[in-house]
Amino acid sequence: MAQIRTIEIIVNEFLQSLGEWLRMPMLGITALGYEEFFVLLLPVIYWCFNQMMGLRVGMVLLLGNAFNTFFKFLFHGPRPYWISDSVRAYSHESSFGIPSGHAQIAASVWGWLAVEIKKRWFSIAALVIIFLIGLSRLYLGVHFLSDVLLGWLLGGLLVWAFSAWHKPVGTWLKRQSFVKKLGLVLASTVLLILLILVARWVAGPWVMDSAWAERAGEVNPYSLDGAFTLGGTWMGMLGGFVILTEMKGHFLAAQGGWRRLVRLLVGFIGVFVFYSGLGQIFPRNADLISYTLRFVRYILIGLWVSWLGPLVFEKLRLLNFEVKNGK
Repeated sequence: MAQIRTIEIIVNEFLQSLGEWLRMPMLGITALGYEEFFVLLLPVIYWCFNQMMGLRVGMVLLLGNAFNTFFKFLFHGPRPYWISDSVRAYSHESSFGIPSGHAQIAASVWGWLAVEIKKRWFSIAALVIIFLIGLSRLYLGVHFLSDVLLGWLLGGLLVWAFSAWHKPVGTWLKRQSFVKKLGLVLASTVLLILLILVARWVAGPWVMDSAWAERAGEVNPYSLDGAFTLGGTWMGMLGGFVILTEMKGHFLAAQGGWRRLVRLLVGFIGVFVFYSGLGQIFPRNADLISYTLRFVRYILIGLWVSWLGPLVFEKLRLLNFEVKNGK
């Protein structure tokens, strides 16, 4: 494996040899794969374009994150700048390298959006974005070529699986009772978190090679923050959606004209309060209390986006719901 990585580093070295002028453009492109970008993108789709599309994109994103963390723990592979002085670290990452989370999430989310939108121009644009995000990770020195290729493969497989199963599963879920739906949300949340905890347990102890430590800087590759982040978001987003549709039905996200902009402004204030406000208050240690509070924080974010925000929009006359039960 070490010999393969030595060969792969040639790709990183070649891209970085093209010049440091590419650093800022590549950092801009790679930003399209960070959590903060999707925290902004998903509410825009859900609140202002298509409620169900926003929900499905959110599910693809969170499932992709769960599987990526699972494989990162199992493979516990290094990053190029950890093992080679010839590769500059234009970005710092504290997790394991393989598979590339950016490449995987880009392939799954932008790939799924292409499936949803079904426009040739958007599919081409999505492919370009997916390719450029992967390329940016190589240039920035944070991934080997194999990390990116495996990320793309896993992202593509997730799109294929979700495309094949979301309609039959959705049809089955519609026939279930309100209580059973909430029970399924809880059960699936536990399964997602357990998936990552089991991978952490199976992987066992890991100590960074002493030769890598100085190059890598401060890292925490076995952090469980991501498990409770995605678990809380999954539970809040799906639980809020189930409650909202039981209470009110579906809302008309594509309607509103200027009111859509006001919805975004009001909605993002709420996201900011839960995401940044509580993030400043709650501790960020690797202990049960911190993990529990992180879990609660992301439940609240999910509930705000999928349930509470739309209710506030309706009260402010910024959003209309479909007529339910013919009334």
